[in-house]
Amino acid sequence: MPNRNRITKEPPVKSGGGGWLVNGAQHLLVQFKPDTPSAQEQWVSVRTYGWRPPHPPEPQSRRRMLRDSAVEAWEMMLRSGWRRCSPPVH
Repeated sequence: MPNRNRITKEPPVKSGGGGWLVNGAQHLLVQFKPDTPSAQEQWVSVRTYGWRPPHPPEPQSRRRMLRDSAVEAWEMMLRSGWRRCSPPVH
C-alpha cells in the first residue's frame, strides 16, 4: 500500500496565492491561504501545524499577514530548507 503521507514531488503552483510548506526536521507544516481582503490591503492566513506522520497534523498557531509579508516569509522559508507540499491527508 502506498504511503500517502510521503512527499514524492512538489505540487503544481496554483494561482490565488495559497499553498503548503513542510519542514521534516522540525516536524512542522505551514499553510498559506488568502484571507478576506480589506478595502486597502490583501491578507493571508498563515496556519502552523505540528506533524509527525502517520498521525494527522495538530494545529499550533494561526496569524494574518499582509500579502507582501507573506510572500517574503514564503520565499525566506524556501531558502532556509522548507519544501512545497500537497495538503496532508487526514
